Amino acid sequence: MKLKKTDYIVILLVGVLLLIVVLPVKEEKKTCSDSQKKAKAKSVSESTYDDEEYEKLLEKKLEGILERMDGVGEVSVMITLSDDGTRIVDKDTKETSESIEKTTVIYDDEDASVPYVTSTDKPTVSGVLVVAQGGGNPQINNDISNAVSALFDVPMHKIKIAKMISREE
Repeated sequence: MKLKKTDYIVILLVGVLLLIVVLPVKEEKKTCSDSQKKAKAKSVSESTYDDEEYEKLLEKKLEGILERMDGVGEVSVMITLSDDGTRIVDKDTKETSESIEKTTVIYDDEDASVPYVTSTDKPTVSGVLVVAQGGGNPQINNDISNAVSALFDVPMHKIKIAKMISREE
């Protein structure tokens, strides 16, 4: 079976066509994944709060919930954080028979190189002070302590409930 000159031309054209179809697709996938990584990293960094904002947000939410509890009355809350949360960065791992090498994945963001953050953990609540109108009642104190402990996974000895003084005008 001998190939003619036209058969070689047809095979060559099919090969060139395949190259044209395959090459742009690989480049588009790479571009998409890079842009997706940048978008995800930006959304993670933009969604993080600074410590004070996060404390205030938690305090307001807790005040709103506790004031709805029976017998608690007006509430003022103070929350302390033990850390500023953790950011887990993506790492490339290269393993050989002799060693394991890990390098942080970095992308260029306008002016600087930034590590690619895969996830962010919120700061840990270390203590809670609740000043409530109903804070003099042992049953209400117990209910408040249980609610705070359940919401923030704070041990009972790190939660203080106090009775609010009445403001007479």
